[in-house]
Amino acid sequence: MSDSGQDSRVALIDFRTESPPEGLSYGERIVQDGFSVTRSLWSPNPGTLISMEQPVVIIHEGEPFDMEWQLSETEALEHRRVVADDIHIGMAVQPVFLRWRARPQALVIALEPSFIDHVLREASGADNSGLRTRIALRDPILQAMAVAWRKELAQRGANGWLFAKSLATALTVHLFHTYGDGPQSIRSVKGGLGTRRLRRVTDFIEAHLAEDIGLRELAAVAQLSPHHFSDAFKASTGMPPHRYQINRRIRRAKELLLGTDRPITAIALAVGFASHSHFTDQFRKQAGTTPLRFRMDRK
Repeated sequence: MSDSGQDSRVALIDFRTESPPEGLSYGERIVQDGFSVTRSLWSPNPGTLISMEQPVVIIHEGEPFDMEWQLSETEALEHRRVVADDIHIGMAVQPVFLRWRARPQALVIALEPSFIDHVLREASGADNSGLRTRIALRDPILQAMAVAWRKELAQRGANGWLFAKSLATALTVHLFHTYGDGPQSIRSVKGGLGTRRLRRVTDFIEAHLAEDIGLRELAAVAQLSPHHFSDAFKASTGMPPHRYQINRRIRRAKELLLGTDRPITAIALAVGFASHSHFTDQFRKQAGTTPLRFRMDRK
């Protein structure tokens, strides 16, 4: 490295530990077996070699700030104004010289190497080929995933381990498929999702019937692109994902109408409909009658 005025010591950051190093503080956190997601606040950095114990994706969330960096394989000191949703990818134990004067805020997703290896072998039959450090990327897919991670942090992981693992898995596949050093030939799914993948998606839908689950979110659970997922899901179930979710909501509503005395409006909300009228319209299309008449006729 050229002389950039940096401290020769390397600051090593391990996002598994509860206590962050000097110059870094944590906000909301989710730590699971294989990965962690952390809201972070960084102090001004006059120039330090920084290394991570895990491969990380860092997504800037705060005000714009100026940052300088120098990668280990280059001699040039680079500069950029970092803005919200700029993304940095860092390889494990690969030191990078960094310098800034602001107090940047970021969302950090750290992936354990063992988790990465498992995901890549399952997705492509290939081993981890490694990542190169990238600074200030713009990646719409990673930005969309960040929205889901932020929601999980705000809810303190209320959606459970399976949902968080699905997000981490989808992030890993995209990360190495797009930015890995070697080819990661992610297997395509022809004609349908396959038994295991379909079960994973339908279980996720059942667990989140009361929520508005978008196509991109379901595709992430299946570890496929939204377009590919939509076609494969229809081939497996005979209907698009949105129609399948409506059908499952109506079926669950029927169980609640017959098995409980809950008001119809409460049942509508419990299965994900925004209003009594919307629920009634959808129920009539599926069952040929209104929820009230359905309950009265069968009770």
